Amino acid sequence: MRKDVRILLVGEPKVGKTSLIMSLVSEEFPDDVPLRAEEITIPADVTPERVPTHIVDYSEAEQSDEQLYQEISKANVICIVYSVNNKKSIEKVTSHWIPLINDRTDKDSRVPLILVGNKSDLVEHSSMETILPIMNQYSDIETCVEVREH
Repeated sequence: MRKDVRILLVGEPKVGKTSLIMSLVSEEFPDDVPLRAEEITIPADVTPERVPTHIVDYSEAEQSDEQLYQEISKANVICIVYSVNNKKSIEKVTSHWIPLINDRTDKDSRVPLILVGNKSDLVEHSSMETILPIMNQYSDIETCVEVREH
């Protein structure tokens, strides 16, 4: 059994990565959101698998490419966050994030990828019809979730 789990959140600026982490910690949507959240550690006694879980936020504005590559190599799971109301952030899932992660991970031991559609409260429709072709094209993607922020 794994001694801990490391979850990395990546995505374009302003898609809500930090807000998701801050909302998880405080159980409410934050008024002031920093560029990047500090690494969060969820203790083993509050996780279903009884394993400490580290949640790591990536900020292009505050971190170098080398820091991103190091975090990718340490991650057990990578969440690619996109904003459902930002077409560019959805396009970057396939044009930038998936290729970058695949280039930086060993083909035989790729980490699970989870697509996280954020800000679904800002649109009238689901983005699933846009994301399903991406999920079908890339077998590395484990699942896709839409997150409603308010």
